[in-house]
Amino acid sequence: MKQEWNDFKASLSEVVTMSKKEFLLTTAVCILGGIVFGLLFSPRKSTVLGSYNGNNNAVDDPEEKNGGKTGKAAEQIVDWKKVEEKELGGLEEE
Repeated sequence: MKQEWNDFKASLSEVVTMSKKEFLLTTAVCILGGIVFGLLFSPRKSTVLGSYNGNNNAVDDPEEKNGGKTGKAAEQIVDWKKVEEKELGGLEEE
């Protein structure tokens, strides 16, 4: 094994020519491989945007709640508290 390692180290000092095309293709493969490696192992895929941290910007004034809209536009705006109560069936947090 030691002899093979010494033979390998001796071969590193040899000068090898490379055409411009080979150099360009080698560079492109390294760059694209690095991009793919970075996408696969990046921590961003576990990041959550809009992490539901409680900042819901609630408005107490009913006029402002509908955005000052009246008619059909005001009817289309959903009151999320009613939706949650309907889905949870009136369950309260303990």
